[in-house]
Amino acid sequence: MSSASSHAQLPALDLDVHTAGLPAEVSFATATYPTADGEHTCGYLHAGSQADPLIVFLHGWPELGRSYAALLPMIAAEGYFAVAPDMRGYGASTVYAETAAYAIENAVADVRGLISALKPGEHAEAIVVGHDYGAPVAWSFAAAHPEMCRAVAGMCVPHLPAGASMTAHVNRSMYPEDTFPYGQWDYMVAHQQMPEKLAAEFDADVPGFIATIMRRGNPEQMSKPALQATVRSRGGWFPDGVPFRERDGRVLTAEGYDALVASLSRTGFAYPNAWYRNVEANAAFTESLPGGGRITQPALFVHARYDQVCDTLGSTMAEPMREAIPQLTERIIEAGHWVVQEKPIHTTEVLTDWLSSVRQEG
Repeated sequence: MSSASSHAQLPALDLDVHTAGLPAEVSFATATYPTADGEHTCGYLHAGSQADPLIVFLHGWPELGRSYAALLPMIAAEGYFAVAPDMRGYGASTVYAETAAYAIENAVADVRGLISALKPGEHAEAIVVGHDYGAPVAWSFAAAHPEMCRAVAGMCVPHLPAGASMTAHVNRSMYPEDTFPYGQWDYMVAHQQMPEKLAAEFDADVPGFIATIMRRGNPEQMSKPALQATVRSRGGWFPDGVPFRERDGRVLTAEGYDALVASLSRTGFAYPNAWYRNVEANAAFTESLPGGGRITQPALFVHARYDQVCDTLGSTMAEPMREAIPQLTERIIEAGHWVVQEKPIHTTEVLTDWLSSVRQEG
């Protein structure tokens, strides 16, 4: 884990924009607690009674806790205290200046601190759910702190235990190795090799970038290589400009879009992108986990059928997860990568069905 990290110097967050348009049952709060890299402030949304069992929802790149805004009241209605934090580097949570601060081990410590703050003492336990980059944090938390994690769920990004790699499970009929050596994960390599260029590209048009990447799943795209497979050869994600200017209302509400654009315009993309730049540290952390990341708790994985990049149904990407998690349940939702926002009701139904089984198991 990193030593104390310095905080980035940024303008104040506009909380009115950050919380606009939330469901009436959802409130905003902050918690501040010590972690190994310094005092961390976590901004989070919540619904339900704090006396109820805690369930923590972790967002991915480049999002906010409010990605789960539609789910929180429905989960709370099932008898849970539903919480969705802004992850480090985003929104109302601490933004760190150093790239190393965005290693998964530090994010796991943030989750541990939040659970301890919300459920102090012997009650420090939660169910943890993650989507996109939030999923590896959830999986890692479950493996690192089984005493604090009653159960775990991941959406779109499967668990990769020690020794597993995404590149090894690329669908080579779609991505021939001579043309696409890293498959659809070329964009992750680009974050290592051209980080300043990518951050500058995204920062140059935050509204257009968000409107372009956060769109509903398209079944017709599933038979084609993803644009993320050629980021390095093309010199960026959208070197000639973004193809969309209007948000996809089937994925983002007007207020959600405005809040995300405002948040990312305030921080810039260098800090959110830094999550992708700790490959070696993350691998070492996974190696250090008990059993190399074996997870013994009840677990759920949600496949998004039309997720062109995290295509877990058209590849063997989920196989290492199946070997590392004996109590694994799998479900499929007919949606793209942004499954939580695109299909909030179906996502909630899948989660609550699984949560019922977890409760029955005691």
